[in-house]
Amino acid sequence: MKKTQKGILLLALLVMVVIQIPACVNGEETRASANAVSSEFDGRCEYQTHIQNVGWQDWQSDGMVSGTTGRSLRLEGIKLKISDSPNLGITYQTHIQNIGWQNWVSDGAEGGTTARSLRMEAIKINLTDTAAENYDVYYQAHVQNRGWMSWVKNGELAGTEGLSYRMEALRIMIAPKGATPPDDTTAFKNVILLIADGGGANHIMATDYFTNGQAGTQVYEDFPARYYVSTYSTGKIEAEDDARYIYDPTTIWSSFEELKSRATDSAAAATAMATGTKTNNGAIGVDPNLTALRNISEDFEELGKSTGVVTSVELSHATPASFVAHHPDRRAYLEIANQMIRESATDVIMGTGNPIYNDNGEQRSTSGDDDYAFVGGRETWESLGAGSLGNDADGDGDIDKWQLIQTKEEFTALQTGDVPSRVIGVPQVFSSLQYNRGGDVNAEPFVVPMIETVPSLAVMTRGAINVLDNDQDGFFLMIEGGAVDWASSGNVSGRMIEEETDFNQAAAAVCDWVETNSSWSETLVIVTSDHETGYLTGTPGVYDEVINNGKGQLPTMVWNSDSHTSQLVPVFAKGPGADLFQKYAVGSDPVRGAYINNTDIPKLIRELLK
Repeated sequence: MKKTQKGILLLALLVMVVIQIPACVNGEETRASANAVSSEFDGRCEYQTHIQNVGWQDWQSDGMVSGTTGRSLRLEGIKLKISDSPNLGITYQTHIQNIGWQNWVSDGAEGGTTARSLRMEAIKINLTDTAAENYDVYYQAHVQNRGWMSWVKNGELAGTEGLSYRMEALRIMIAPKGATPPDDTTAFKNVILLIADGGGANHIMATDYFTNGQAGTQVYEDFPARYYVSTYSTGKIEAEDDARYIYDPTTIWSSFEELKSRATDSAAAATAMATGTKTNNGAIGVDPNLTALRNISEDFEELGKSTGVVTSVELSHATPASFVAHHPDRRAYLEIANQMIRESATDVIMGTGNPIYNDNGEQRSTSGDDDYAFVGGRETWESLGAGSLGNDADGDGDIDKWQLIQTKEEFTALQTGDVPSRVIGVPQVFSSLQYNRGGDVNAEPFVVPMIETVPSLAVMTRGAINVLDNDQDGFFLMIEGGAVDWASSGNVSGRMIEEETDFNQAAAAVCDWVETNSSWSETLVIVTSDHETGYLTGTPGVYDEVINNGKGQLPTMVWNSDSHTSQLVPVFAKGPGADLFQKYAVGSDPVRGAYINNTDIPKLIRELLK
């Protein structure tokens, strides 16, 4: 249910804790949910696992965890048996690294291997003997990079096959036929999509070099799914995927200049990532025939999940707009903002465009009508300020009013504690959080003092999540580092690194939240870009990497364009469904390797929603 209040949830959780406190070993919950399966099975299902660096653990039974979590140790072998239940046996088959599926074994025999340092990757379990028709066997695997996967039963595969992921833990239980199956308390719930507008592989590397002195230091660079994405649009023609615009790895490298051609804009790229359909440059949430396209925010809302968009630039700019609104012209900011604020079911909108402040965060003496465009016009802004604006966002017949926040202190407070059910956050600055502030734009990163009265993208992100995670059904959140593109268009190296750093800190905040308040079993995090801007390389006219000059020193970096390029951009993913990227990565580029299309991102997410 959308917008469940945190206080109600805490009370419910307190009641659950009073009713039943789960058994724990080293702080880890070891028994399946109390209301998972009827306890009418009178026997015992016992199991023992052999763990990397540990050996055979003690026998566990009836939903207890065997193995480890959070220690990156592989399961290597397993034994299962049924006790105190006449005419019921158990058989099991394991999938082992470098071996594949082993033969079935039964009733206490060893499955898997020991003393060979081979990981168990999957298991199938069945009941045998005459009483088997009366029972189901349920089992759940904890898998590398996936966490607890969904419960399966009666010979179905638990774990993964073909991904080289280790199983780390397992729990098993038996229930009479017709009993309530286990609660999938760790099933997929949330998607968080982070987009560094205009960022490419060299933007990430340059920022890594400056901030840490080496490449590969961002938390998302260690995600298990790492691919590239083609970003082409339909251009300005009335046909989808015209051959003149499709990314073609066989010709794109024919000359250095080729990557400067046929580039998308942010509107078409964001629409592709939001809807799964290519469109013309400049279009927001509509196809080349100007027909409105369903976006993944609307998919989540139809399922009763909450949604939000957060950006470091104007809230009605192309990227956030494409996940909420539908309009043929991205420049129609006033109309787009009113769609987002007055008509959508979105629960959180955060971005700049505050009409009362300038780019330095200073209050204007007067504000003209044009200054209100990004927030929907003067009337919309004043209604937001009065707390009187809203619409029925959850279909219950009641008006869900927006609560407007503006100050840095309000954004900071939103990160914790009780929060409103619907928030629009507009920091006290006009066009960007920091990029358009005054001072020497060619200065080294972080030399020009930051505006102290606006929040960082990470603070906004944590606040948005604290609102959205009140929804027990889950949420979708898009987070954009919007001014990476602007700095790259301006060929401003220092400010590009500032903007990419701000984006990276937001990504780190997301991962901290997943690991502290959610899990990698229920939350999918995707980090990518909509397109590359600036044609950033290490050598003029050569497609190569930027050059490391040490921590705190600008890398050797060359801007070969002041516009967008059509080169592939990175995508990183972790959580439920991250393995599906392998399915979609059917493109093969001679420089970047396997790649997906940007329209595959919402297709993949929709697979999880089925």
